[in-house]
Amino acid sequence: MSVVIVTAILEVKPGSEEKLYDVLLNVLAPSKSENGCIRYDLHRSIDNPSTFVFYEQWRDKHALDEHLSSAHYKNYQKQTEALILNRTVHLLKLVNP
Repeated sequence: MSVVIVTAILEVKPGSEEKLYDVLLNVLAPSKSENGCIRYDLHRSIDNPSTFVFYEQWRDKHALDEHLSSAHYKNYQKQTEALILNRTVHLLKLVNP
């Protein structure tokens, strides 16, 4: 299996930017320490501070699936449900050799 890349673009509800930011920071360390995690980075838009982007690399789809079923990820989803206006997730694979 090949590396799975994830980009998750989160648009926060107005007025919830800093609360979401705090929740997002808390999911970084446990996600980065997971078996199969190659990279797990959080970005914030310069032009629109209400937009956050995760850039992730996972060893394979199984490692990603394990992440999505982890307790800390489920807790993150529960905590952010009311804060996020829109979430767009892309699962990607590298196509250039």
